[in-house]
This record gives sequence, C-alpha cells and structure tokens, in this order.
Amino acid sequence: MNEVESNLESALIDEQAKRKQLEKQINEKEAELARYKKMLVQSTKMATLGTLSVDAASEINTPLLKAIGTVDSFNYSSQIITSVLNISEQYLSGELKESQFKHELDLLNLQHPFAWISNDLSPRIKESASTLKQVNYCVQNLLNFMDSNEHHAMQLVNMADVANNILRLLESQLKLCAVNTHFENTPSIYCNLASTNQLFVNLLLNARDACEHNDTKGCIVDVSIFEKDNYICVEIKDNGCGMSNQVQEQMFDPFFTTKEVGKNTGMGLTLVQSIMQEHAGKVHVNSILETGTSISCLFPLKA
Repeated sequence: MNEVESNLESALIDEQAKRKQLEKQINEKEAELARYKKMLVQSTKMATLGTLSVDAASEINTPLLKAIGTVDSFNYSSQIITSVLNISEQYLSGELKESQFKHELDLLNLQHPFAWISNDLSPRIKESASTLKQVNYCVQNLLNFMDSNEHHAMQLVNMADVANNILRLLESQLKLCAVNTHFENTPSIYCNLASTNQLFVNLLLNARDACEHNDTKGCIVDVSIFEKDNYICVEIKDNGCGMSNQVQEQMFDPFFTTKEVGKNTGMGLTLVQSIMQEHAGKVHVNSILETGTSISCLFPLKA
C-alpha cells in the first residue's frame, strides 16, 4: 500500500469515526427532545387539569352536600327504626305482653308516624345513591384525564363514549356554548385513552375560545363522530373568528398563539398533531375568517 492509499484509508477511518460520533450526538439530541416533549405534554395536561379541577370541585360539592344532608336525615329515621326493633325484641323475648307491645308501638307511631318514615326512606336512599354516583363519575373522569401516557397502554375504546365523558367534564367550561352532537354508530378502536381525552379537551376549548368575543352570533360547537374511508373521524366545528392563511401556516408550531400572553400556552394544536401522529392518524383543518373553523381528526380503523 502506497502513501496515498494509506492516507486515504486513514482519512476514511477518521470520517467514519466522525460520522459515528455525529450519529451518537443526533440520537442523544433526539432522546433529549423526546424527554422535553413528554415533559411539555404532561405540564400542559396538568395546566388543563388545574382549570378543570376548579369546575369539578363545584360540580362535586353540590351533589356531595345533598348526599350529606340525606345521610344526616337517616339518623332520625334510624333512631325510630331502632326503637321499633327494641320493642319487637322485648315482645319476642317475653319481656312485653301483647297489650304492652301494641301500646308501645301505638305511642311511638303517634310521635313518629311509621307511614311517613316508610314512604320517605326509600326515595332518600335512591337519591343519595344517585348523587354519590354523580360524584364518582366526575372524579373518575378527572382520574382518566390525568393518567399519564406512560401508564396507559392502548385500549379498545368507543369514541362516542370518550366524547361524552369529556363533554360532561367540560360542562362548566362550555356553559355559554350551544353544543350539538352527531354521533354515528362506529366500531371501537384501539387508542391511548389519556391522549385521546387531551385531544378532545384541546379541540373543544379552542372552539370555545374562537367564539368568546362574538356576542352577535353566540357560540355554536358541533361535535361529530363518523366512519369514513377506513377511518373514525372526530370533527369539531365552531362558528367563531376563523383563522387567516398565515395563522393556519403556523397553527401547529409549538408556542404559537394568537391570544394574549399568559392566556394560552400555544401548545393546544401542537399536541393535537402529536397525538394524531402517535395514532398514525391525520388532521385536516378548514377555516374561514369570521365564519368558523372545522378540525377533523382521522383515527385509522387498523393501525
């Protein structure tokens, strides 16, 4: 091997070493970006959760106070029932004669009518169970929402059920909006439930915000779910301010927002796009200034 070949081989080895080092640095940067992205997604979710928790606390408090009041009323009824049981036990054990037993029951019935207690008790128990189920439902929705992606594997979900749960969770946030739902009977698909919850929250709150300064035509939000070309389509449409072509070009950029500083993180649609990429899906946006925006998220039936 002559000197020229030796130099070329040496240069090639150096170049390969540099390339491997560069590849290693790129991989490290990609891993670092992935970590930052995960942290950003989680912090955005927690910020949303903080907002939702304020409304949830109010939503939980009302039925909870009602249930507490009902349970307190059981103390009165339970005392009367306990007295009836004691008198009955005394009669069965021979401590009271039949005439005494009847006299004690008559006296107790005059003071606390048995018919009233009987008619009142069953409805109150049902009412209490119903209100506590409301509390449990609200808490479960919050727990489902705050579950991190790392601990929530893909699972079979019905998209209409997900939408209904999130609409219930956002009831206070959307109280000034007319929300119309159009849900077709679509097959269940495998999704990351936590991510899908976040997607619905982001799209619905974006739709609400797009209409918040329009007192003339109000806020109308249409939520549609249907099957199309081997996809489950989630479409959320509003009659808000719409977006210019320039805004549409930047809408998926991290931290881009048209709102005042401090009012929005600029990560809403960035996360929507990321979630759809996670599910090998697509996002289509159709927006017209002063008319409204329609965002369609297409989940493949077979990933």
